[in-house]
Amino acid sequence: MSRFGPDPRSFFDSVYNQTPPWDVGGPQPAMSALLAEYPPLNPILDVGCGSGDLAISLAQLGHQVIGVDFVQAAVAQARAKASSLPPEVAHLLEFQVADALSPSLLPQQFGSVVDSGFYHLFEPEQGDRFIDDLARALLPGGRYYLLAFDIEFSIDNAPRKISAEEVRARFTPERGWQILTLRPAEFLNRVALPAPAISACIERLPVAGIEKPERAE
Repeated sequence: MSRFGPDPRSFFDSVYNQTPPWDVGGPQPAMSALLAEYPPLNPILDVGCGSGDLAISLAQLGHQVIGVDFVQAAVAQARAKASSLPPEVAHLLEFQVADALSPSLLPQQFGSVVDSGFYHLFEPEQGDRFIDDLARALLPGGRYYLLAFDIEFSIDNAPRKISAEEVRARFTPERGWQILTLRPAEFLNRVALPAPAISACIERLPVAGIEKPERAE
């Protein structure tokens, strides 16, 4: 069951009729800080990319990025932004309408997956399936970057709280993960004070005999 009613696609389509509350005109500062401290590996997948600000900021740093979202209006906005970028930046970007819950269905694996407000949209059982699929989508030694709300909202159609305890329980060495950092953060929005959040950089443990991908400069 979705947190956003029986037809979440229609709900998010309607949100993008205006500027969504999480669209702050650029990447979330907490995510940018995380990526600066723990450099990502190419190629990068932005799950739930929305109107593309995070993916665009990564391409401006020279990274190869694919952004996916199931909301056609969001992807259209992202493509419009990309079309106005210098050619040397725009050619590093691709935006697709796709199911970001199933990144392994894309025709390539990724050195990094960035998640700025995506995982917290789903119930725990959906999150479990996403994490299993994420493991298949990441190259060995690849990294998953998470920024999620660490607060429970008392309103309908809202993301759920993602606690540090949940992250530690789901991303374990036994399941092939190593948490590089997990810390408090803030999630900016357009309607209220910054919301409490957590940020994490989590590495997919390499498989014996398979080399890690090279880190992007």
